[in-house]
Amino acid sequence: MWENWPARKLVEITIDGIQFYLDMRLWECREVNDFTNKFSLDDIEISHDAIHFCFDPKTKNLFQGTSEEFQARREELKLIHLPPLRLLDPIGYRAKKGLPPLKTVTRKRKGKQL
Repeated sequence: MWENWPARKLVEITIDGIQFYLDMRLWECREVNDFTNKFSLDDIEISHDAIHFCFDPKTKNLFQGTSEEFQARREELKLIHLPPLRLLDPIGYRAKKGLPPLKTVTRKRKGKQL
């Protein structure tokens, strides 16, 4: 599926002030400045309209505590709402769905003839 797609720079998204790469091929988000800090897109709620998850600023990652821990830390945790994947990364989304790349049409401008 991905072999027909040209190499490109990954889309960067900001989550609570931290830059992450959105990697649709590996189905994960990786922190730009620390590749060991990552999370799977399987671990967040993705719908057709939006992406929702609870982010822990202390770990710079998804919150992974119990509901009791959530209640105790709810003031410091961030509920993140992002646009849907098809808008965040249209190229990666098309590749993931097995769709062909969009062809861009460039129109030739008529120049002045001398």
